[in-house]
Amino acid sequence: MPAMASIDVLPTTGIASPIWDEIWGLTQAYYDTDRDFVEARLKAHSSLGLIRAQAAGELVGMASVDVYEETFRGRRLAVIFTSHVLLREAHRGHNLIQRLGLRVFLQTRLRHPLLPIYWFFDTFSYKSYLLLSRNLREYWPRHDRPTPEWEGALMAHLAERMYGADWRPEQGIVARSGRKRLRPEAAPIDGEISRAPDLRFFVRSNPGHAEGDML
Repeated sequence: MPAMASIDVLPTTGIASPIWDEIWGLTQAYYDTDRDFVEARLKAHSSLGLIRAQAAGELVGMASVDVYEETFRGRRLAVIFTSHVLLREAHRGHNLIQRLGLRVFLQTRLRHPLLPIYWFFDTFSYKSYLLLSRNLREYWPRHDRPTPEWEGALMAHLAERMYGADWRPEQGIVARSGRKRLRPEAAPIDGEISRAPDLRFFVRSNPGHAEGDML
């Protein structure tokens, strides 16, 4: 049953070669990219969340995860950064990514009991963006309200630290690397789906998403 799955969050440095083979198999199903580039990027993160189907042990989902402290405008906070979020179609609709996120959040809360926690991530897929609108009451950017000044400045601060010269503050996007983008069939936006206000906002805010620009 797709909902039956195990979730582990492992240090990137402890991941063995056979698991990297599985990660590449999952990655190339959805991303147009090359293995050396992907592995180098993933190994730069502190940990990977891995989701396995319990019946066969198959790797069906994943995300890179970093948790760190940050000080912004004199305020200390904890940041959960995620990227490279993937889940096989047959296992969607069972809140597996949400379960992974909750586990990381609870671990972060135990480590930082007094700090506010912010989730920061990038995406060129509308499916990842919908994790915000369908699961959180407060998130930015969004179609129905302008981003508050403090939150917008915090996002810009974190993005500049994370992406350097690839961050485009005027547009609110991270410029494409030219080496990683969604396969055209992975998450097309057309027909009925394009009429949803949050998806129109995603496309309008990140018109180069299909080529690898990230919101």
